[in-house]
Amino acid sequence: MSWLEFAPLDTDALAAQWRAAAPFPHVQVESLISDKALSALRYGVSAEPHWPNRSELYEMMASGDEVTNRMLGRFATAIRAPEFMAAVTAITGKSVSSVQVRSYVYLEGSYLLPHTDLGDGSERRVAWIFYLSERTACEGGELELFGEPPTLIEPIANRLVLMDVSDDSLHQVREVTRGARISLAGWFMA
Repeated sequence: MSWLEFAPLDTDALAAQWRAAAPFPHVQVESLISDKALSALRYGVSAEPHWPNRSELYEMMASGDEVTNRMLGRFATAIRAPEFMAAVTAITGKSVSSVQVRSYVYLEGSYLLPHTDLGDGSERRVAWIFYLSERTACEGGELELFGEPPTLIEPIANRLVLMDVSDDSLHQVREVTRGARISLAGWFMA
């Protein structure tokens, strides 16, 4: 058994949740990996180079376009595996063929203002976030999905969030008011 093995996914149940979700399609998967693997990924993030990213829309620390740490690379390989990509397609109904993986650290005062993930002619189909920080280590930093009704998703460790990329998928990361919000994130691409 590999140190980084994903828990089995009930794709039928998750697909039903995806289709029923408001304000736009999304789903949460809890306890995706073991506690040992979660600890290894936290260590990997601490060893990964991160740089300040600031604009009028966001402020956070981010890795390069692709993670370079060996532990994070193993996660990237696992999420790119054909079986996992097939599960994402089964859950979302969107055919995906590649995945971008980056590491993000939102320190106190960091945020990401309302936006959709469309743009620049990219092939983004499904956005994903995998939370690594313990909830007691962070206040704020919730993912807010805008709509009627709006939805708040807590950045709880070992939670994977998949969400639709469309004109309707307006969302933001609320300001971190204490501690750090640590995650791996990116997009499943066509």
